[in-house]
Amino acid sequence: MKVSGNYASKIDIAKELAELDCRAVTLTAVARTKPADSRQIYKDVKGTQSQSGQTPTDHQWFFASKERRKQAAFLLMTYAKYREHYSSMADSHGVAFTLAYRLYVKVAKDDAEISGERWQLLVGRGFERNWRDIPKGGSTGFEYDNAKVMLCRKCQTPHLVEAHHLSYQCPTCS
Repeated sequence: MKVSGNYASKIDIAKELAELDCRAVTLTAVARTKPADSRQIYKDVKGTQSQSGQTPTDHQWFFASKERRKQAAFLLMTYAKYREHYSSMADSHGVAFTLAYRLYVKVAKDDAEISGERWQLLVGRGFERNWRDIPKGGSTGFEYDNAKVMLCRKCQTPHLVEAHHLSYQCPTCS
């Protein structure tokens, strides 16, 4: 594996993601490593080949439960904070993605519902370009049925909601 100074940070991000059980396809998408390198990194870190299979494509999955809504909002808000903090770095997306996901896995433990692949769908395809708008209620860039983070009007807990909501009350407060 050829390693320039710039590519070394991408490899470090990919290794961290592999440790967090993200598949090789996610390593490539987030760390921006070459697919062959991502597969090798995954194998080196996990001792086995990365699982194959289709990556998630439907962000509607997040709306199926209140836990997913809350966990997605936590991830997005954490990502936005890390992304702002590391915005001067060339790999700020990869660093913020990885740090947010690591914290999420640590905090949620056995209750974690969002895989690295689902997380990549939400932030990588939905918010990577307009990540600064996450805390302000900005919506995703999906082709249809966009989403945004919004506070419950009663308990003030952030939830991922459909972008058309002007006000939101979570199921716990309803």
